Amino acid sequence: MNSDTKNTQVSDLPVAAQTCATPVDVVRQFNTFWAAGDIDSAALLVAEHSVYALYISGDLLPFAGETVGRDDILVALHRMRADYEYLLYRPLGLMTKGDEVRYQVEFMYRHRRSGEVLSGRFRMIMRIEDGLIVRTDEYHDRAKVEAFLRMFTL
Repeated sequence: MNSDTKNTQVSDLPVAAQTCATPVDVVRQFNTFWAAGDIDSAALLVAEHSVYALYISGDLLPFAGETVGRDDILVALHRMRADYEYLLYRPLGLMTKGDEVRYQVEFMYRHRRSGEVLSGRFRMIMRIEDGLIVRTDEYHDRAKVEAFLRMFTL
């Protein structure tokens, strides 16, 4: 990251967040925070009116579908970490196309209540503007994830 700063606001507190030099830098930093479980630091890289789209049935996963706004995204991110233990979260093959960064994530999550493990890879597309994430689209093997959810989380 460079030394430029951008003022942002999280939970009604003004925060001076560092901006990153390129979209891929922003995504790498977000993923570093997320993999470490540092949701609040990751949130500093999310724009106030950002959109997070998780393409899984909202009937099976309360934070699936489209979530709009940093505060609501933060609630969803905290819920993910509360429901699942992240055993592995490994971003792979980050590729930049303009202001978008496309990549895969190798993952292994343990559902805390059942103890069952879900693993695989998913695709992510993040769009960056002015050093902040403005849109995230997360694509899983929907049939596999929804079958897991039906078996172990209902």
